[in-house]
Amino acid sequence: MATEAYQSFSTARLPLVLCADDYGLSPGVSRGIAELIAAGRLTATGCMTASPFWREEARGLRGLSERADIGLHLTLTDHAPLTGMPRLAPAGRLPSNGRLVLASLRGSLAEPAVQAELRAEIEAQIDAFEAAFDRPPDFLDGHHHAHQLPGIGALVIEAFERRVRPHGGWLRVCREPRAAILRRGSPLRALAIDALGATYAAEVRARGIAANDSFRGVRSFSPRERPERIFPLFLRGGGRRPLAMCHPGYVDEVLRGLDPVVDAREAERAYLASAAFAEALEAAGVRLARLREIAP
Repeated sequence: MATEAYQSFSTARLPLVLCADDYGLSPGVSRGIAELIAAGRLTATGCMTASPFWREEARGLRGLSERADIGLHLTLTDHAPLTGMPRLAPAGRLPSNGRLVLASLRGSLAEPAVQAELRAEIEAQIDAFEAAFDRPPDFLDGHHHAHQLPGIGALVIEAFERRVRPHGGWLRVCREPRAAILRRGSPLRALAIDALGATYAAEVRARGIAANDSFRGVRSFSPRERPERIFPLFLRGGGRRPLAMCHPGYVDEVLRGLDPVVDAREAERAYLASAAFAEALEAAGVRLARLREIAP
């Protein structure tokens, strides 16, 4: 069945990178993502190498590198860092997304001591990926889109240029025309993410770095936001290299203790594995693709 599903996607017209965030967050999340990659229902996943589960969960991806782009989901919010960060994580836990955004807007992330901490943590998370895969990640992005924030984005580009670009690879940008955002759900959150990433995206383009040119998948994770209603919206839009993020997975007790997004992950996993999703792809004239296949 998995082979039939993958072949049916390959005959469709327009490419779309479907990227699952948070691989390694919990065993259940990792298992759900790996199953969807094996079934041809995902073409990328970003890994949380700062997770205490990363070493064990990385084994489940090593045999899937030919089916999807396997990247690094830089984790700079809400979790324990791999390095000592007395300025940004004084109690051994990184700040919440809201606190990190405020620090970015106030300019405090640009302080030399904080920059040194961030640079060391980014390097350590890349090191943890390479230790598991014996190669650099296929791409870099960030948990809560922190990779694109002022004060962080330049460090991510710097690390990419040194450690990933010489081997190929790409960066995720979170920009989309406002009209397209307004046609989909959660417009305020999507517009905020889009605005915060403007400078980062412009620098990525200026350097000629391979990247997606359309970003979709922002949602509120409300129970009313059913996957069968919202995912077909993510299949529509412009761009030659569109990317939609998603957050599928099985629910386990580890996840319940770590992250506020729980039941929505199971609903996404079930929908992406379903015949209804295959039908939505066919109806939209979309095929799932790896960005390395469609990037110039």
